[in-house]
Amino acid sequence: MVTTILAFIVVLGITITIHEFGHFAMAKLLKIRVLIFSIGFGPKLLGFTRGGTEYRLSPIPLGGYVKMAGETYDSDREGAPEEFLSHPKWHRFLVAVSGPLMNVLLAVAILAFFNYTQGVIVARHNSEPAIVGPVELNSIAKNAGLESGDRILSVHGNPVHTWSDLEIALLTAPKGTLKMEVSRDNKIFSLNLPVPDIDRVDTNSLGFRFPRPKTVVYSVESDLPAHKAGLQAGDVILSVAGNGKTGNDFSQILNIISESRGIPLDFQVLRAEKGTEYDVWETPNSELPGEILNLVITPIEREGRSLIGFSPDYRRDPHKFGFAGAVTQSIRQNYERVSLTFRVIGRMLKGSASARNLSGPIGIAQISGDAARTRDIRFFLEFIGFISLQLGIFNLLPIPILDGGMIALLVIEGVIRRDLSLNLKEKIVQVGFVFLILLMGFAVFNDLSKVIDFTKIFG
Repeated sequence: MVTTILAFIVVLGITITIHEFGHFAMAKLLKIRVLIFSIGFGPKLLGFTRGGTEYRLSPIPLGGYVKMAGETYDSDREGAPEEFLSHPKWHRFLVAVSGPLMNVLLAVAILAFFNYTQGVIVARHNSEPAIVGPVELNSIAKNAGLESGDRILSVHGNPVHTWSDLEIALLTAPKGTLKMEVSRDNKIFSLNLPVPDIDRVDTNSLGFRFPRPKTVVYSVESDLPAHKAGLQAGDVILSVAGNGKTGNDFSQILNIISESRGIPLDFQVLRAEKGTEYDVWETPNSELPGEILNLVITPIEREGRSLIGFSPDYRRDPHKFGFAGAVTQSIRQNYERVSLTFRVIGRMLKGSASARNLSGPIGIAQISGDAARTRDIRFFLEFIGFISLQLGIFNLLPIPILDGGMIALLVIEGVIRRDLSLNLKEKIVQVGFVFLILLMGFAVFNDLSKVIDFTKIFG
């Protein structure tokens, strides 16, 4: 809990500070007098005054604000040139957009300088064709007719060329029946997969995986059959026999496991000697150094799936970029994240995607804690960049009292070449405030519903 709280404060503290600094710096650059620069809401905990600006730290870490002289029409305005409303609309536009822009720049900088210039490990299958590997028995995919070796061409009309395309298509897929087009034996088939009402639709939830040249153990879940039998991370599963079948490759092994709930299976496993250096993916199994072990593991059922409790590893390729390449790659990656965000928001507004995808402060805190507990500083920084990007994009939405709401009003007034009435602006702000309160309440309820079954409390 302490780690989660501290990580949450660090993540929001950095992203909020950089956001408010954007507003502050642009206001100073345009010679607008800044009265208060506050990180957090509520009463002042700590603070000092310098250059006519009071710098504050407040106790509620869910935001911050920059208060400028003459910022609102109902404030004590004197018409002085350093007041916010005394400046032209394009000045006010720059001040409003600078906060979200700083969040986006932070996201680009983190990904470029702490990931791509240092070198990243990329899953090789992400850039390979979406050819189906093992399909679990009695899974959604199996019941819909998907088979090992099928090549997925499109999902709900979205073209699929690689596994990366497939993952994005599934993430943004509408609720209900998932329409999938596949190629098999030079023939094209259309399949309909009923999508379960879950938070995240992916290949695992549908019951199929990408093919692998070998079955290498990445991790083992504690207290499940694989762990109890002695299977370890790094082991190479050479073969599985039982239930009248024998399998050597990845698809065969996982298919046998999925079809053998409650049936003991004989696993032949190679465990490398400590300190042995070799490429497990490129070295033939017959030449792999190490000890051959024979384990008996009985699959169990969990959430309708037959499993033994291990995650298979996959091939990874290192990529390192120079300065220009790192910045270019970071911009491309962040653009794809923004595009995906708007696609998900669009489907949520249409009702074709689950609103449970929306997370609030509790969800962010939980993920912040998880990221911190990995003790991987690069992963934690990348998460900060992701949250910064989302904060910047959210603040650009045309919702009154957000930066995007101010930007939208300034654009409208610029187009019609006159100011909207003060009464109309006040009503717009009131509606925006109510909307934000409802949205925050819904997001918090979403977070709580993932850990609390409200149907048992109120049903």
